[in-house]
Amino acid sequence: MPLIAPAEPRIAVVPKELTRTDEEKQTIVHCALPRQAEMPWILIRIWPTTFLVQEDGTRKKMLWFEQIAPFPHWLPVTIPHTFTLIFEGLDRGCSVFDLVEEIPEEGGFKVKGIRRNEQDVYRVQV
Repeated sequence: MPLIAPAEPRIAVVPKELTRTDEEKQTIVHCALPRQAEMPWILIRIWPTTFLVQEDGTRKKMLWFEQIAPFPHWLPVTIPHTFTLIFEGLDRGCSVFDLVEEIPEEGGFKVKGIRRNEQDVYRVQV
């Protein structure tokens, strides 16, 4: 039986734009509940209908939270208190966004006009 030489390896050339992947992006918002003289502690929770709303109306969903209870549970905390919310990454063209908790009762919070920064880490008061 004759020996067959192995075929030359062929290297495919793939256009650069097809091989590039964006890094996973997240937006981190540290929220502070300020001290209130009449209330040394409160009950807090976060609804899953909490979003970052970009100036074009695009919503970025919440991925994770820390130091706050998920609806329907409550977490008793002394104030001042801080908690952290992690959202999907903002679009490249976004320069201003709002933090909005959309709930079917009073008490949802809104922080409007948050200016975008390079780190996508923010501190707001709610």
